[in-house]
Amino acid sequence: MRVLQLLLAVLVILLLQGAPDTQQCRNSRGHCRRLCFHMERWEGSCSSGRLHCCR
Repeated sequence: MRVLQLLLAVLVILLLQGAPDTQQCRNSRGHCRRLCFHMERWEGSCSSGRLHCCR
């Protein structure tokens, strides 16, 4: 049971680390996606580098 609690704590920390990148992307009118569409530009990364910030 203690192992599950530790894994949950690590997961929450990892999710919270990606939050500022995601919020910064949204503040610049971008969207976090795996791939940008052909009319969008890649502006940075979201979720600790797993997604692209597309505008």
